[in-house]
Amino acid sequence: MADKNAVFLTRHIGKTTYKVRVYLSETAEETMEDKILRLIRN
Repeated sequence: MADKNAVFLTRHIGKTTYKVRVYLSETAEETMEDKILRLIRN
């Protein structure tokens, strides 16, 4: 089942690859760019 409010991000940290599902809210005040930057920082 496809979730239209989710996207996948792939990050390589060292020799490990992480695939993260990010859920988006249509009513959120945080932009997609803000969310990606926050995820990378964390």
